[in-house]
Amino acid sequence: MSHPALESAGAEIPSRRLHTDPLSGQSFPVSARAETDRSFITAIRADIGEAEAYKQALHRRGEIGLQRPLGVNVSGVDFITAARNPKGQMEIIVTDVKTRATPTSRFPSAKRTIPGTWSSEADQATSAARLRLNNPALEKEIRDAFLAGRIHLRQLNVDYTPAGQGAIIGW
Repeated sequence: MSHPALESAGAEIPSRRLHTDPLSGQSFPVSARAETDRSFITAIRADIGEAEAYKQALHRRGEIGLQRPLGVNVSGVDFITAARNPKGQMEIIVTDVKTRATPTSRFPSAKRTIPGTWSSEADQATSAARLRLNNPALEKEIRDAFLAGRIHLRQLNVDYTPAGQGAIIGW
């Protein structure tokens, strides 16, 4: 099932890493780069995993995008969305995406608590300055969810093993 994506105008924040083209002088965001076979797995494949998980959250699950992935190996939450919980209440979801590429590797255990910097990112993503959905009632509901502490931490595991074929697990 595909949902139309609903994303805050403030979901895209400036990249933390930039590349400046030596010919044009233009700067472009860099989400990942690889110089070895190993870094292809830990950077490029992982970056694709984060981006695909975010797209699935919006399009397949109907979540509201509040902060897009900023690139792998960058400190902070991988992405932030909002959605209704089973009780019908809006909640904020901070997502940590993990990937694996070999059948012998294991996904790490999920965090039990939300790191403080991630809470700060959720606060910023739900602020009036960034939360721009052109729907004041929905924006208030999302901000109220944050203020009420309805923040859910989830880990999504992207399985790039031959058996996994890029499946995203943990919804």
